[in-house]
Amino acid sequence: MLLGAAFFDLLPESIEAAESQGWSYRDVFLILVAGFLAFYLIERVLVLHACPEGDCTNEAHRHIGRLSTLGLIVHSTLDGAAIGAATLVSWRVGIVVALAVVAHDASDGLNTIMLVTHGERPHRSDYLFLASDAIAPVVGAVLALVFLPSEKYLAVFLALASGFFLYTATSDLLPEAHRRSPSPLVTVLTVSGVIFMALAVFLVRLDHPSLDRFFSQ
Repeated sequence: MLLGAAFFDLLPESIEAAESQGWSYRDVFLILVAGFLAFYLIERVLVLHACPEGDCTNEAHRHIGRLSTLGLIVHSTLDGAAIGAATLVSWRVGIVVALAVVAHDASDGLNTIMLVTHGERPHRSDYLFLASDAIAPVVGAVLALVFLPSEKYLAVFLALASGFFLYTATSDLLPEAHRRSPSPLVTVLTVSGVIFMALAVFLVRLDHPSLDRFFSQ
């Protein structure tokens, strides 16, 4: 679904916004690559991998895991910012991006608690990381709504968000899904997710006069 949202929704909207500023599609793709690499570097810096199994104490695993959750919280904040930026384009675009974010963010909570506990019984303080990850998308959306008012900034951020989505899908979600299950069902569901987002984009771009009036109010 992230792939579908990036290719069918975020990128086209970014290109349209960029063209209104006199930029070319090449500029958009350069920003997309920058977003992809930026998230890669953020993950390398923040999402540190625990040392090999059996070489660390549980307490060491717990400290490393807590640091690793910073990467997930940054990720969730960027997801929320993508929703906010897309909503500034139109409520239709915002819905599509929100669908993609909700589809994969549910797993972030599980990943967060597993990282901070490393499978052990959670401490009360561990739930603070879970709560932070839960509110991060809301914070990101508010920041985008406040600080991304112009077409120029929207074009840049939507292209960056496309890079974030592509990195998350291709370097995190898909490899992990295939690692956990070699079943052809994973491939079928991947293709289905892309098709679902393509259909969602098509449907929300149809004329909905009553909804347009509601959101304009």
